[in-house]
Amino acid sequence: MPFRHQSAVLQKYYSKDLPVSFSNECIHFQSYLLTLPKDNAPKTILGMFQKIIESDLQDVFPCISISLRMFLCCPASNCSAERSFSALKRIKTYLRSSTKDGRLNDLAILNIESDLTVNINYDDIINKFSELKARRKM
Repeated sequence: MPFRHQSAVLQKYYSKDLPVSFSNECIHFQSYLLTLPKDNAPKTILGMFQKIIESDLQDVFPCISISLRMFLCCPASNCSAERSFSALKRIKTYLRSSTKDGRLNDLAILNIESDLTVNINYDDIINKFSELKARRKM
């Protein structure tokens, strides 16, 4: 019975996202997982979600699919928020105090995702932009 109680608590907390039938669906999903061979049974939350997608069971277990997506999208810690604030501290200096919010957000994202921006080939971007904006000579 504790499993049913835990799913009921989750359903009450997310009552706008999960219907009352969520507890019953959890029990059915649990019995489905127990029918799988041990070597093919998922061992993690991500594995359960991938199993639902691979087996095309989103229509059979819609609430489970929603709850797993909610769980997988929640950050495990607040480290990313702390990194954002430390990056913002480096970006918003006294000299840039008049920077508008949109530009400041864009600069912060570029700084936070610097491992992606390092690999961007800026020459191609500049060349494509210059081709589009070049005045045509007749």
